[in-house]
Amino acid sequence: MERAAWTTAVKVGGMREVEPGATGAAGGGWLGPCGAQARVEKGVRRGSVKASAAHRRAALADRLATAGIWALSILALSTVALVIGAVLWKGLGTALSPAFVFGKPQAMREGGGVWPMVVSSFHLSLLTLALVVPLGVGAAVYMSEFAGVGRLARLVRFGADSLSAVPSVVFGIFGMVVFVVYLGLGYSLLAGALTLALLNLPTVMRSAEESIKAVPRSYLEAALATGCTKWEAVKRVVLPVAVPGIATGAILTAGRIVGESAAVIYTVGLFVRRVPWSPFRPAAPMAANIWHMYTEGALVPDWFRVASGEAALLLLIVLTLNLVARTTAKAVRKRMGYRD
Repeated sequence: MERAAWTTAVKVGGMREVEPGATGAAGGGWLGPCGAQARVEKGVRRGSVKASAAHRRAALADRLATAGIWALSILALSTVALVIGAVLWKGLGTALSPAFVFGKPQAMREGGGVWPMVVSSFHLSLLTLALVVPLGVGAAVYMSEFAGVGRLARLVRFGADSLSAVPSVVFGIFGMVVFVVYLGLGYSLLAGALTLALLNLPTVMRSAEESIKAVPRSYLEAALATGCTKWEAVKRVVLPVAVPGIATGAILTAGRIVGESAAVIYTVGLFVRRVPWSPFRPAAPMAANIWHMYTEGALVPDWFRVASGEAALLLLIVLTLNLVARTTAKAVRKRMGYRD
């Protein structure tokens, strides 16, 4: 049988035309099946070598990234554990003493307690939450359900995010000028609560807005389909589902208020000997009193014991509030049928 004028030889990756008189790899005129198979095997071997090299590089990069992430995580956790351990090591024994927690502070003698400071911190937190939660949740409802995505809504969100980055000492000076001096409230719990409400309003508003946005849109649509108005649907359907997130944000805000010092120094006070039950009286939250003890408390013989114990007690309160926030949110979500 005569060969055709041109013979087509199949090769992996394309087609190749060979003249009858051309010599192949073995010196023959026609590139037969054996030559094609050899080239296929050679190409497969080269591809396998390249694939294995790429796999080794990817595995090495994965191991390096994993080791780096673990190293950074261990460093961050070690730093937090070091700070918590140092504070508790110096003051935990004093903080767990009932005589210290429920005792009356002393200005010139040793052995004083911090009960008025504890009451001042919780009183200030309750007043601030009573002001900031209704305003923050109301603003979040309006921004998420009624304002839409217009220019005004974007401007309000930008302003809230910008205010969140302002240092608390700036709010403290503002509160001193406006509430303490101009409005004549003086150093009082009310002046501090108004100042802290302005400080925490952007955080509460944004956290509540995110909690409301996390509610499935189908809930609102189903309520509207039954004939409810927009406000009735939000009040009866959306807000109850968003309660866990809103409550978590409020409790975390309470922890931030208890630990705030820069803003309350200029508006509330540093040291008191009686429990401030009235919102119009001066007070001494624990964070401000700790600063006072470390800077101006040299007249108290055991000022270091008082400051260390109060710092440990404040840390325990903040950690407890964070734990309560997470536990409450988890319990409410479980009760409402959600899974974490």
